[in-house]
Amino acid sequence: MAEVLELQEGKHEGKTQSVPPRAMWSGSLRIGLVNIPVSAVSITRDTHISLRMLHRSCKTPISFKRFCQEGDEVPLKDIVYGYPLDKKNYVVLEKTEIDAAKPESRDTIDLDKFINFFQIDPHYFDRTYLLLPERSAEAYALLRAIMEKTGKAAIGRMTISSREHIVLVHYYQGAVVATTLRYSDELIDPQTFEQLKNLPEPNDQEMKLAGDIVDGLSGDLDISAYKDEYNERIQGLVKSKMGGNVVIIDKKDDKPAAKSLMDALRITAESLK
Repeated sequence: MAEVLELQEGKHEGKTQSVPPRAMWSGSLRIGLVNIPVSAVSITRDTHISLRMLHRSCKTPISFKRFCQEGDEVPLKDIVYGYPLDKKNYVVLEKTEIDAAKPESRDTIDLDKFINFFQIDPHYFDRTYLLLPERSAEAYALLRAIMEKTGKAAIGRMTISSREHIVLVHYYQGAVVATTLRYSDELIDPQTFEQLKNLPEPNDQEMKLAGDIVDGLSGDLDISAYKDEYNERIQGLVKSKMGGNVVIIDKKDDKPAAKSLMDALRITAESLK
């Protein structure tokens, strides 16, 4: 039976005080004959709490094995991959065939076009990486300065984890960063949904009340005001159980529903006066 240790308070609160992230890509930005060696690290920090499933009686972690639908356990060497044609039929692909189709690892991002940063629809944004100079302080500083001054960003391609991505290299808070973009066929056109067709037009009174609500709730964004309440509750629960206490988490009461859209608009607008 595994021993369940009493954790020292504060010991596992340090993920946010973390060690600097390791580089997940290194290479060069290339603009014509200008070469700027850089390394890329993730600009985001994962603060989500990771929980392990344990067996209630012996407190050991749960592990999973691979079984086929015939009920046999399957070793990794016997696994192939299937491209589904329908629910029962597949085109079978070997791992070696899939690996051969992957793009060659590239250590250069060729920047072939500068565009206005705000020209990009933000819904195409995927992940952002901080680019750090590697023995290229002068060239890096020049690129950073011209991007900050002009508001321009550069488009190129980079290979991460054997997949080629469109990448937008741009200025951000005193640094040059690279944001990978989704391909055009990865975004769904909202107008393909039937629920969005033939929606009713709001009347003037509804628009007036809605405008009053928007005006009453308008202000500057302070992103730090929004906390991950689930994380905070789990951390509080863990600390409490370490101290032998039981915490009852209060949930917010639901607000009573208004009788109609106009009632809801009117009550909300009046509450903001």
